[in-house]
Amino acid sequence: MTSGDTVRYIPLDLIRPGVTQARRRFAADALRELSESIRESGIIQPLVLRSLGSGPRREYELLAGERRWRAAQLAGLHEVPALIRDDLDEAEARVLGLIENLQRESLSPIETAEGLRKLGEAHALTHEAIGLRIGKSRVYVTNFLRLLALAPAVQTMLDDGSLSLGHAKVLAGLAVHHQLRWAEACVRERLSVRALERRLATGGQAAASAPTKPDDWQKLASKLSDHLGYPTEFKPGKQGSGELRVKFHDLDELDGLLARIGYQES
Repeated sequence: MTSGDTVRYIPLDLIRPGVTQARRRFAADALRELSESIRESGIIQPLVLRSLGSGPRREYELLAGERRWRAAQLAGLHEVPALIRDDLDEAEARVLGLIENLQRESLSPIETAEGLRKLGEAHALTHEAIGLRIGKSRVYVTNFLRLLALAPAVQTMLDDGSLSLGHAKVLAGLAVHHQLRWAEACVRERLSVRALERRLATGGQAAASAPTKPDDWQKLASKLSDHLGYPTEFKPGKQGSGELRVKFHDLDELDGLLARIGYQES
């Protein structure tokens, strides 16, 4: 039996929050509710810690369970049940709490996206490999990582609930300098996701006739690139014929592009 198999009771004042915790926001009302539950029934799921130093008054780094740790303090507990995972190497220790939070879906959308990015970078993982680590699909991972393309102000609107995740996924396909204007329009006019997509499809303008000059084609390609969030190029032919090319760098970007235009595999 390893140290990680045995539940021990650790004084709260010896536990230090992990420096790489994915979660940055803790709703006060939710913490109070959890503290009341802990006061009545105790902590059901042990925290996960790692030793810092040695000796009778050693301290511990919190790897998973920061919300429970905070609520236990509010509940007036002096010690909490914990698993000590000194068997983990540095990389494993850094991602354990992240994986737990992602699996429990206790993070905000941007916290989730940042956590997925850090997990991928820490282990040089593809989107598919990240999904396997947390029990999610590749599309789930790709869609959340695309949220990091949002302007900071739009990310804040998403995390505070002003925008839905559906709105944010659509806005992530726009050029950054267009995102905030459309995000504010969604809030001001209470646009549904479908209404936003319809507005973006027309750009608020009447349909134009086919371009006839190279500069016109280039301008149209630029507008379409802004709309899709991917580089586009027109190859005009004769009598209105031609090709539209959309550039993507890997299969993950292709998934994002297909989702952006509403395609779903049957």
